[in-house]
Amino acid sequence: MKMEQPNYLNKETLDVAAEIRDLKPHIHPPVPNPAPLGLIAFGLTTALLQMKHTRITGHSADARDGVDTVTLGFAMFFGGLLQIIAGISEVKRNNLFGMTAFCLYGGFWMSVGTIEIVTLLATDAPPPSNEQATQAVLFMVSVFTYMLWTLTFKLNKTICMLFFLLGTTCMLLSFGVRNKNVDMVGGYFGIATSVNAFWLAYAELVNDVLGGGRQIIPLGKWNFNRQDRIAHQSPMEVPGDSALRDEMNRV
Repeated sequence: MKMEQPNYLNKETLDVAAEIRDLKPHIHPPVPNPAPLGLIAFGLTTALLQMKHTRITGHSADARDGVDTVTLGFAMFFGGLLQIIAGISEVKRNNLFGMTAFCLYGGFWMSVGTIEIVTLLATDAPPPSNEQATQAVLFMVSVFTYMLWTLTFKLNKTICMLFFLLGTTCMLLSFGVRNKNVDMVGGYFGIATSVNAFWLAYAELVNDVLGGGRQIIPLGKWNFNRQDRIAHQSPMEVPGDSALRDEMNRV
């Protein structure tokens, strides 16, 4: 004997569903997406520094030092402070990955700026740079970048490519400390990283501002990463019959 499914779609149930949907913005108020801010800050500062490594602005020592001077202010505030602000803002969205990434790279850029300031403020001759220490820093940055990259397979292809390019850039720049050609290759990888960051920021802005959260510009989902609706149920979603949930979305 075929058992009839219970009918939840009565007027009282739909009224309750409508009330729950009305309460959602008050219980979980929408929080602006800080990712475009952090990505643009990261992308511009990264691209600016690559003018030195690629020798686009010139091969002379004066030309490269001039890039460092311009990058100094951007590293402290645009690339550093803005990324830290974006990272702290991710806390409100309960985004552990975004908070970790933006705060790490924001702190990195502010550290780079601080090193330049210490060099400029030296009263006597500037302290000599230690090539092995520079290599070690860039290598360690590439290591934790690749660590974050392994987690991006849970997100989307665009951000996955961003962290792969960034990790490769830092690795090449690490080896490029003692090799000019490798340093130039790393610089071009850095420019590709910046382009990816700008594109991701633009896509996030379009999807949030024009799409209202819908993906107008697809970021690329991995086929093996299809989320199960029940296992990742929204806190405001009422469990029960799937027809009821569908009806709630139409209310």
